[in-house]
Amino acid sequence: MRLRPRTIRTQLITLLLVPMVSLLALWTYGSYTTLRGALGLTRVNITDHYYGVPAEALTEALQNERLAAVEYDVTNGRSGGPELRAAEKTTDASAGELRQHLQARAAGSTLNADQNARVGDILSALQTIPGLRASVLAGDINWFDILNAYSLVIDPDFRLQSALTEQQSGEVARKGAVVVELDRARELLSQEDALVLGGHLGDGMSDPQYNELIGDIDGRELIDNVYAPELPPSDARKLQDFENGNVGWSLLSQETSARAASALTVQEAIPADQWRQNVEVALRQLAAIDQDAALQVDEAAHTSGMSVLNKAAVALLIGLLAVVISLIVSVRIGRRIALRLTALRDNAEYLSGHRLPEIMRRLREGDSIDDAETASWPRTASDDLFGTPGGADLGADFGEEFGDDEIGQVGRAFGVAQRTAVQAAVEQARLRRGVAAVFTTLARRSQVILHRQLALLDTMERRARDPGELADLFRLDHMTNRMRRQAEGLLILSGLTPGRAWRRPVRMGEVVRAAVGEVEGYERIAVRRMPGVALVGGAVADVLHLLAELMENATNFSPPDSEVVVRGEEVAAGFAVEIEDRGLGMNPDRLAEANRAIRDSADRAYVSDGGTAVIDLPETDRLGLYTVGRLSARHGVRVTLGRTSRGGTVAVVFIPAVLLAVPEEGERCEEPPDTAIAAVPAGRGQHRAVRAVTDGTGTSAAGGSVAGSGTGGARRAASDGGTGGDGTGDGGDVNPLPRRPRPSETADRTTSAGLPRRVPSSSRASRLREESVAHERPAGGSQDRSDRERSPEEARSVIAAYARGLARGRSDSAETRDREPGRPAADGASEDAVDKKEQGETATQNAIEKAVARENARQEDGGPTS
Repeated sequence: MRLRPRTIRTQLITLLLVPMVSLLALWTYGSYTTLRGALGLTRVNITDHYYGVPAEALTEALQNERLAAVEYDVTNGRSGGPELRAAEKTTDASAGELRQHLQARAAGSTLNADQNARVGDILSALQTIPGLRASVLAGDINWFDILNAYSLVIDPDFRLQSALTEQQSGEVARKGAVVVELDRARELLSQEDALVLGGHLGDGMSDPQYNELIGDIDGRELIDNVYAPELPPSDARKLQDFENGNVGWSLLSQETSARAASALTVQEAIPADQWRQNVEVALRQLAAIDQDAALQVDEAAHTSGMSVLNKAAVALLIGLLAVVISLIVSVRIGRRIALRLTALRDNAEYLSGHRLPEIMRRLREGDSIDDAETASWPRTASDDLFGTPGGADLGADFGEEFGDDEIGQVGRAFGVAQRTAVQAAVEQARLRRGVAAVFTTLARRSQVILHRQLALLDTMERRARDPGELADLFRLDHMTNRMRRQAEGLLILSGLTPGRAWRRPVRMGEVVRAAVGEVEGYERIAVRRMPGVALVGGAVADVLHLLAELMENATNFSPPDSEVVVRGEEVAAGFAVEIEDRGLGMNPDRLAEANRAIRDSADRAYVSDGGTAVIDLPETDRLGLYTVGRLSARHGVRVTLGRTSRGGTVAVVFIPAVLLAVPEEGERCEEPPDTAIAAVPAGRGQHRAVRAVTDGTGTSAAGGSVAGSGTGGARRAASDGGTGGDGTGDGGDVNPLPRRPRPSETADRTTSAGLPRRVPSSSRASRLREESVAHERPAGGSQDRSDRERSPEEARSVIAAYARGLARGRSDSAETRDREPGRPAADGASEDAVDKKEQGETATQNAIEKAVARENARQEDGGPTS
């Protein structure tokens, strides 16, 4: 995962931090290397004291032990024994001193890896000394091999001294290397001494031994010629004096004679006594010259190191000061840029998060915005960083306080963006007001026409005698009610309130069945028992419309042969209505999107103070969910969509307790609107009755009438006494056709804009209104019987009586048409009447059997009675 800075401040810090860290790292590295080199030069003498001097002493002790071991081996122990034992003790002491120094300096050692490796080689070579000594004493090895074995032990000492010179630099390092090579020349002279001694004491030299001698002589001469001129002047003079002295000339002449001789004659060319004297003196003088040169090198290294250290300290201080200055300047520049950008961000956030939404909200509500508000720029606390007087309005020239650079240009661009956005919002508000006015006008005109059409249909239904014509009128009535609901939807989209309203509470069962009557697929909706609670009159129209929209969706998005079940129950804080379909359901994403659309639609439409509607349409073609959201927001109703256990969708409508009313005993509730879809007595048999069950009051949604929300009370039953008003089927107490209650009679006395509304017949005296109501109330106490809950047996009786009356009505209707005056009688008319009567009786019997079977099935399932 790529790590990216999240803020401008972080990016600026990163931008400044990277070069500063790099510069600081370079300064640290330069300081480390410079100080390390300078300190190394100052501690050359210390290093030489702890490692160089012990190693040189060990080398000299090993050279003496090698010479004594050769003499002891050549003479087979007859001579050289005391010298060998003394040399061994000296070697052990020197090795012990070196080990002590190594252990003492182990914790704070300044040696590098190569130097530590050379020390390890010395210690490893010293471990071979005991075995070599045992071989010498046992006589298991000849003197030439002894010489080579001791030379191998001595060689790591010179490699350590060469490695120690790596701590030095320049002239000091070159002088140190010269001293090491002169020590190596002295080692070659010691090897010559051992070879000459072995040849004299033994049987002479073999060719390999002679060649080894000549090689040592040539190597020492080469070293003297190359490195002697590089010595300090004082040491160079000392070496020159040695070479020009008696010992030097005598030693040089003997080496020259050895070159001229052969392996057989080299003993005569180099006298033993004279050789020993010259070599002993030469080794002592050369050792003194080497030690003096080493001391001078140490002093020069210390002096050079202190000089370098002083210069390095000054350079490091200057570098540190430059780093600090660069850091301070970078931080100040970065902080100022960050503060300017932060101030710009704060103003931009205030503009986009507060100022523009507030202006647009005011525009949606119909308020006017003047030019000063359009041009003004918001001010935040961060503006004080740039010297703007507190509370000053930056106005349309926002960005000048940030300068003329890119940040100021961005600020001015934001000012232009603000003005452009506000102007666009003004144009959009004007457009929304125009669209809302069009919607409102269309809806109002449509409502007027539809109300007239419903009144005309009601009159035609009352006059109709033909069952087929009556069925068509009922279907047309139902479609007209649906058209009225769509017209009310336009008003809801415009943010206005539909004209229908009720002052008295309406039972929830009646509200639900009224909503069923406004749905196209009403015959597929099964309404379960509803508790005896009522809905306050002010919320009836909106809740009814809301339930109708949800039922419409349930029937549209479920198989045509499945039913939609509506349940209702009282809960702790209100009343819950569940609308469940048997469709394919919705996936979780679609459900979440639909629920979010319902919640968010509450903030989309407004009505200005002047009564002008302003519309803000959603970005979807599913206006039903938008309408549901707007209606639920008006009364605090919560609508939630979810999945059922059968795979379908369930809509749960929660109505808060403040919208509910429990009717007291004997209290009269207002009737709901009458979009009841009756069981049409159509002789064609093409229209099915609404499938619904009784509510707590015992009023059936299918049978004589079904309550709805269209035009008023229940439709008349198309029979001549087939069903009584109480549903018992005895025909004795036939309810008079109830008057269609108009919503305007019970509506609030003001329009949505707050104007007074005329109520028809409102001038009638209260007694006249009571008489009118008493005249329209069904006689015979049928109302009391319908309020009680029917038993399953009574429900089956109602269904059977309805089926018998429907069959008789069809039969009588056919006979009446055949006996009309002036109607020509076809041949066999009486036979046709008899056949129709028999068909009616057969249909009656079939209807009774089906109704009883359905009732038994519902009783077995434990469901409500239908």
